[in-house]
Amino acid sequence: PEIDPEEAEIVRRIFSRYLIGHSVAKIIADLEADGIKTARGHKKWNDGVIRGMLRNEKYMGDALLQKTYIADLFTRQTKKNTGELPQYYVENSHPAIIDRLTFQRVQEEMARRSSLKKVSTAAKTELAKYSGKYVLTELLSCGNCGSPYRRVTWTRPEGKKIVWRCINRLENGKKFCKDAPTLEESRIHTAVVSAMNEMFSQKSLKAILQDSIRTALLPENGETSLAAIDSRLSQLREQQYRLLQLAAAVGADSTQYDEELKKVSMEFSALVAKRSELEKNKQNTEQADERAEQLAAELEAVDTGITTFDEVTVRQLISAITVLSEEKLLIRFKDGTEIEQII
Repeated sequence: PEIDPEEAEIVRRIFSRYLIGHSVAKIIADLEADGIKTARGHKKWNDGVIRGMLRNEKYMGDALLQKTYIADLFTRQTKKNTGELPQYYVENSHPAIIDRLTFQRVQEEMARRSSLKKVSTAAKTELAKYSGKYVLTELLSCGNCGSPYRRVTWTRPEGKKIVWRCINRLENGKKFCKDAPTLEESRIHTAVVSAMNEMFSQKSLKAILQDSIRTALLPENGETSLAAIDSRLSQLREQQYRLLQLAAAVGADSTQYDEELKKVSMEFSALVAKRSELEKNKQNTEQADERAEQLAAELEAVDTGITTFDEVTVRQLISAITVLSEEKLLIRFKDGTEIEQII
């Protein structure tokens, strides 16, 4: 099937917005505000449609066959296949709209958001489902007890002040978290900007993004190289050939070589599987580098330094922020770098 350019642009937009941290509700609101209709021509989008699109393998060029089946030939009633019939997964069955790496990142992000802590809606802090509104909600945690921090608005005679406080301290008091400081949002933002600029002084944005994406998505493979595997496979072929010659020479008494041939065959099969895995990792690495270049282009202005706190940039580069004290944060970047930053 041919790709519909307009539909493809909408799909790419949804995947892209989700990856930069937008919630499904935010994506829906933006689509409707821009007058973009669903594939069926509806003006209103819903949560299920967006989530279904984000999970749909067809956008990366694959197809899962027999998702549904006809349960009754007379009524033509269709049912969802929940194991009644076999399903078949076909890779690269049609042109892709979303690259495989982006699709994989979205699945991991969906799993991450689903795993976020849920508490009772009656709780004072009401830390509930993912909203994507404030990136610090995902990143900031207490160095004393490990609990997340929450954004709180203080209303004072001189005006409102935005601060971040340890949820454990808020809900359970000093008894459970004695030393968690309350931090002004503006001070946190300034500290994060300073840490990011320090990173940029040591490393290019593209290099940081490449390391971040590889660390997050690619399996560790500081093991055997493709060249080493190919060399060993060649040795095993020669060894197998010699053993077969010896077995043929002795005829009926060849059973003495059976065990050796079996070992060679098992090692050969294992190495072929390993080679296939490494080849796939190599392709993922290339895709990771391509994705890093895309992100670097999107954030090009950042490469020379930033002056203001930007939610999208922070979400792309930082994995966690731990409050060590009232004067210090530990900022962890996705490439593994850690910076202790004075507030």
